[in-house]
Amino acid sequence: MAVLSAGASAWSVAAQTAPPGLVVVLVVDQMRADTLERYGAGWTGGLRRLFDDGAVFREAKHSYFGTLTCAGHATIATGTIPSTHGMLLDGWWDAVAGRRVRCTADDSVEAVAYGSGAREQHGPATMRVASLADELRLQNDPSAQVVAFAVKARAAVPLAGHRGDAVAWFDPGNVWTTSTAFAETPVPFVAEHIRTHPVEDARGQVWTPVSSTSDGTNGSDPHFAHRLASESDAGEADRAFYTAWRRSPWADEYVAGLATAAVDALELGRGPGTDYLAVGFSAADYVGHDFGPHSAEVEDTYLRLDRTLGRLFDHLDTAVGRDRYVVALSADHGLGPIPEQATAMGLDAGRIERGEVLAHVNRVLEPFFGPGEHAVGMGHIELYFAPGVYDRLRANEEALAAVLAALGTYPGVQRVYRGEELATGPFADALTAQVARSYFPGRSGDLVVIPKPYWYTWIRAADHGTGYDYDARVPLVLAGPGIVPGRYSGAAAPEDIAPTLAFLTGITLARPDGRVLTEALADRDRR
Repeated sequence: MAVLSAGASAWSVAAQTAPPGLVVVLVVDQMRADTLERYGAGWTGGLRRLFDDGAVFREAKHSYFGTLTCAGHATIATGTIPSTHGMLLDGWWDAVAGRRVRCTADDSVEAVAYGSGAREQHGPATMRVASLADELRLQNDPSAQVVAFAVKARAAVPLAGHRGDAVAWFDPGNVWTTSTAFAETPVPFVAEHIRTHPVEDARGQVWTPVSSTSDGTNGSDPHFAHRLASESDAGEADRAFYTAWRRSPWADEYVAGLATAAVDALELGRGPGTDYLAVGFSAADYVGHDFGPHSAEVEDTYLRLDRTLGRLFDHLDTAVGRDRYVVALSADHGLGPIPEQATAMGLDAGRIERGEVLAHVNRVLEPFFGPGEHAVGMGHIELYFAPGVYDRLRANEEALAAVLAALGTYPGVQRVYRGEELATGPFADALTAQVARSYFPGRSGDLVVIPKPYWYTWIRAADHGTGYDYDARVPLVLAGPGIVPGRYSGAAAPEDIAPTLAFLTGITLARPDGRVLTEALADRDRR
């Protein structure tokens, strides 16, 4: 049951009588469910407005294991889970190429850069279902405009879907980029915004906390100062500067600026149909990996995001009308503690070195198959063998048992699944069901290695990628006309966002895994 906020809502609470002119999907890359309680006291802008005047689902949780950026953004954009949409983790091992491939990598398209230096080609070809934006165009109005911006391609591309009027990300070559999947040439208003607001304007800025409640007990200086500088002050912007920029609130401010420019240039929300605007805010993920989930830097990133969203909402109120747009905010994943800090508190925590695991498995297989690189790749939870090797393992029970026993010797391994175990259900236990929701044949590993809580297979200070609550539980907030504000304690998941927005816009999704969050709709009986 909802408990209404005190005072008048910033958005209309009245029953919706017509589809909104604009759907706004905001995804924070790395935001734990406890962010509001830990840091919300300092918010006065857009996050405060959302959590005060929106429908806040306190028990929202990703329903699958393997909580990474690409999987999460695709889930939010499509209303489906990785076993349906196919956007596994942030990528997978390509047996033909003999290497790991990024989830949105697409050699069939060409990069369309807003400058020079683009290194990568990205598109939506690997996403196996339509996005909410795709369905808006297909069912509602072919002229409906689709816009998506994020620093990461694996955020911007899934949020857009298979077509888009303005879709852009910041290429590793340090230039804003799109591809021929979305546009044959640079989009004029995007090019103009980048020309008049160069990323390099932030060079030399010093990131210091606006304010902080941190006392530094989580290994972070509450009085930090991080300079967005090149290796040489006299030189041009270089890799050091762009790395620092990505890992700062300036990156979030920039994508919000692109969104604002799109609202004006394309007159979003003012056409005959429902337009779609998606923004991925990536800074918190970089910052969290570097400093941990409870650091002063993470706190300040959210505080500045609160202000950035406040400015964006103010602009939407003026340009579109506060009763003409609906907002959904969630996150692709949370973040676990720094393992060394967990260990210091007496918890069983640590890191699983992936290279060591692969080498160990290959040594175990030598007596059976001879020396060689039999195990070739390992992702966060996926282990891949060279082509044909796993078939040989399945035919050799002794060899397979030796591999499984070897993996079981690692102190951080909870359980190891054979891929074929996850291909069919029903499943006898909750963990297996959760892991299966991330399993996609042909992309998932031959073996799926599940770490214990507080154990990770990555080298950064803090990480995510599991299905434990610190990674899986995230905020989920809806606001706008037709949404009843309040706190909702029932179960919800990010895959519920697209079906709910589809309902509000009068369309259907082909095969959603999520549901319509009817408990938060003012006109529940409209249909």
